[in-house]
Amino acid sequence: MRRLAALLLVGAGILGASAALGATGRSSAAGAGSFGITSSLDGRTSLPFRIRWIATPTGDTPTGDSVSTVDFLIDGKLIWIEHAAPYVFGGDDNGANEGFLITTWLTPGSHQFTAQATTANGETASDTVNATVEQPPLPPAPLRGFWTRTVTKADLEKSGPAPPPAGRWKLIFDRVGAWHLDPLGSGLANEYAVEGHVIHVYAPIQMAPFHDGFGGISKYGHHDIGGNDCTNAGPFGSYHWSVSANKLVLKAIQEGCGDRRAIWEGTWTKQ
Repeated sequence: MRRLAALLLVGAGILGASAALGATGRSSAAGAGSFGITSSLDGRTSLPFRIRWIATPTGDTPTGDSVSTVDFLIDGKLIWIEHAAPYVFGGDDNGANEGFLITTWLTPGSHQFTAQATTANGETASDTVNATVEQPPLPPAPLRGFWTRTVTKADLEKSGPAPPPAGRWKLIFDRVGAWHLDPLGSGLANEYAVEGHVIHVYAPIQMAPFHDGFGGISKYGHHDIGGNDCTNAGPFGSYHWSVSANKLVLKAIQEGCGDRRAIWEGTWTKQ
C-alpha cells in the first residue's frame, strides 16, 4: 500500500497558549508585526463529516523569513504538518489531490481546531476554531463484523504501478470508517456511507501523524494505520454490496483507485 510521506513529526504537539474565543468561534494569536494565519474553518461552529481544512499565512513575518511549517492540531494534539503551500490538512500533491479533514473518528461534541504557522526563525502565528462534530451512524447490521479475503496476484492486475501486497486482508466497517487492513499488519481507513446496497467510499481518514509508512494509529490488532491507498483526495468510489450467510460480495460500480479496487472487489468471509 502506498503512503504519502507528508509528516516529519510523530507524537503529540501541544499549543502553548490559547486566546479567548470570539463570537465567530475563532481565536488567533500572531507574532510581532502583521504576521498572521487564517483557516478555511474560520467562522464555523459545526463541521460536517468531511471538509477541506486549508491554512493561509498572511502579512509579513517579523524578520522577513519564510514560513517553514504549518502544524494542524486537534484538541492540542498534532495531527498533520505541512512544509509548503498550499497548507492542506491531509496533504496534497503540489496543489493537486487536496486531502480532507474527516471528523468521524472524533467523539461527538465540541473540539478545538488550530492551524499554527512557524517561520525559520521560530516566530509563530495561530488560528483556532471551536466547532462541534456529530456522531456518524453505525453501518447496516449485515455489514458489521470482521471480513477477510485473500487478495491474489490476479486481483492486483486491477491496481496501479505500486500495488498493495497480496495475501490475507481484513475489511471492517464501523462508525469511524471502512478499515482495510493488510497482511503486513498495517492498513488504513476510509470515510464511507451506505445507501441501500451501495457503499460510497471517500478519502482516507487522518487520525495521527504518519511518516514513511510509520506512525498513524493502532487498532484491530494492526499498527501504523494511516497514509492513503491512492491519493489523500481519494478518489471517491462506489461498490454494490450483498451479504448471504457469512459471505460479503463487493462489486465496483465506479472506482478511480485501482489499488482499492484490487483489495475490495471480490468475496469476503465473515471471521
